[in-house]
Amino acid sequence: MMNEQDKKIILDFVCKKISQDELFEKLPSYLEELYLLEKYNEAIASKDKRKLEFLRMIPCDTLQILLPIYRKLILENWHIENEDIARYFQNVFNNDLENIPILLQSINSVPKYLQYDDMKYSYYRKLIYAIGAQPEPYNIEALEKLVNETSDEQIRDLALHQIKKRKELGRWEFKKSIESEP
Repeated sequence: MMNEQDKKIILDFVCKKISQDELFEKLPSYLEELYLLEKYNEAIASKDKRKLEFLRMIPCDTLQILLPIYRKLILENWHIENEDIARYFQNVFNNDLENIPILLQSINSVPKYLQYDDMKYSYYRKLIYAIGAQPEPYNIEALEKLVNETSDEQIRDLALHQIKKRKELGRWEFKKSIESEP
């Protein structure tokens, strides 16, 4: 169980009062992958928004360990992290075919806090961009399927635009992440 002192240490890190090295030194058990995954799963099971927000402040050496967590969270309706998670699928988790059905499912399960049209279509755009960032040619096939199956003109237009961009530019997010690796 995380105590108040541990929370203060993480808050100090978030507020840039201590370095990441100091954080790792002071809280090593919280940064172990299995522990972190366990705490995320607890937050999901209990639908604890505060715990989820707090966990997101903890730096993670590799975000890849959080992929199964984010696959669950993007389909959940009880938190306000969906848009950030969609961006992760575009920029970080962009090399796994198993993401595509989850992202397509997310289009049909928009959280309550995003139900207003201007917010909903901004979220759709993020999801469609995330689909476009996934491996080729499956990304384009998924977008074409979305175009053919949706009755929503705006979703269709967003998907058609993304298909055009992907055919012209490819998966630039994936290329960028490969270039930035040491």
